Amino acid sequence: MEYKTDNKNRILEFLKSNEDRALSVSDINEHLEKDGHKVNQTTIYRFLDKLEDQGKLIKFSASENGGKAKYQLAKLDEDCHEHLHLQCKICGKVEHFDCSFMDEIQDHIMKDHGFTMNCMDSIIYGTCRECMRKAKKL
Repeated sequence: MEYKTDNKNRILEFLKSNEDRALSVSDINEHLEKDGHKVNQTTIYRFLDKLEDQGKLIKFSASENGGKAKYQLAKLDEDCHEHLHLQCKICGKVEHFDCSFMDEIQDHIMKDHGFTMNCMDSIIYGTCRECMRKAKKL
């Protein structure tokens, strides 16, 4: 039983050390293998599902990256389920789009389109400032 707990702790620590990125199960598995820990991917999926059910993790089920889901720890001081997220297609960095402009977007969508916005699993893809700077230097 201790072995499983150790694996869960390793997964959680890796998520914490990459809190500004959305990670795939493959990313997590590769990290564990590099550290010499062989973990069944099913174990990783189950643990991530448990964290998601507890509201500690956000799952991005996107068509990007060949349809692979990505995961990120939810920021407990922010309500990640009430705002969109911006993800860099180059480095994977995720920004929380939780500024006052979100209220304007939600109001516009309701007023002009008759829809309420469900931000769960919602992500906008683009390129972050750092990656744009690096691309200009090349």
